[in-house]
Amino acid sequence: MAADGQRFFTGFIRDLTERQQAEARLQELQTELVHISRLTALGEMASALAHEINQPLSAIANYLKGTRLLLGRDEVPHERVAEAVERAATEALRAGEIIRRLRDFVARGETERTIESLPKLVEEASALALVGAKEHGIRVQYAFNPAVDLVLADKVQIQQVVLNLVRNAVDSLAESEAGERHLTIGIEAADEGMALVRISDTGPGIEPDVAEKLFQPFITTKRTGMGVGLSISRTIVEAHGGRIWGKRAPDGGAEFGFTLQAVADEELYDGE
Repeated sequence: MAADGQRFFTGFIRDLTERQQAEARLQELQTELVHISRLTALGEMASALAHEINQPLSAIANYLKGTRLLLGRDEVPHERVAEAVERAATEALRAGEIIRRLRDFVARGETERTIESLPKLVEEASALALVGAKEHGIRVQYAFNPAVDLVLADKVQIQQVVLNLVRNAVDSLAESEAGERHLTIGIEAADEGMALVRISDTGPGIEPDVAEKLFQPFITTKRTGMGVGLSISRTIVEAHGGRIWGKRAPDGGAEFGFTLQAVADEELYDGE
C-alpha cells in the first residue's frame, strides 16, 4: 500500500512443516499399501506357485536318482548319464528363474520411474501370473504391436498391475464352465502418445451391478481375497498419468485395459 508517499508491504509467513509431514506420511502409507497388495496377490497364488516350483524340483530328484542307478552299472552309459545331468541342470535353472521372478516382484524398493520395454515388462509379469493356467486348459495368446516398445514407468508397480489383471482373468476362466478358455494379452498404440495394454478373456464376463464398482476397494467376486487388487491398480496407473478400465467384451468374457506414457525414439535420443 502507499501512504504518505511511501510504499508499505504486508507479509504472511505460513509454517507448512505439518502439511508436508502429513503428505510424506500419506505417500509412505500408499507405498506400503501397494507393497502389501503385491504380497496379497502372491498369497492368493500360493498353492499354484508351490506346485510350479515343485515340478522342477521333483524332476531334478528323478534325474539324479536315475543317474545314480546308471553309475551303478558295470558298464556306465556315459551319454545317458550326461543327458540326465544336463536335464537336471535345466530344471534347476527353471526353478531358479521362478524364484527370481518372485523375488523381484515382492521387492519393496524405492518408487522410481525409468524407461522400460513394455513387451518385456508384460511378458515377465504374465509368466508369473500364468502359473497354473495350463492345468485349467487355458490357451494364452500374445498380440503385441511391434511399433510399441518403450514407456516411462515404475517397472515393479506396472508389473503388479499386469499380474492383477492377468491373474483375475485366469481365476475367472478356471471357474468358467465354457468349453473354450482363451486369454489374450495385447499391446497397441493409443491416442496422445500413449501405449495400451489390453487383457481379454472368454470367461463369464462382468455382471452389470459389479461393473459400476469394479475399482472400489474391498469389492470382489472371488471366494477368497481382499478385493484391493483393482483399486491398487487404478492408483498405480493414474499416478503414472494413464487410465484403467474394465468392461464386458463384445463376444462375452471380460476385457481390461490401461494406458501408459510411451517414449518415442526421438525423445530418447534427445535425452541422451
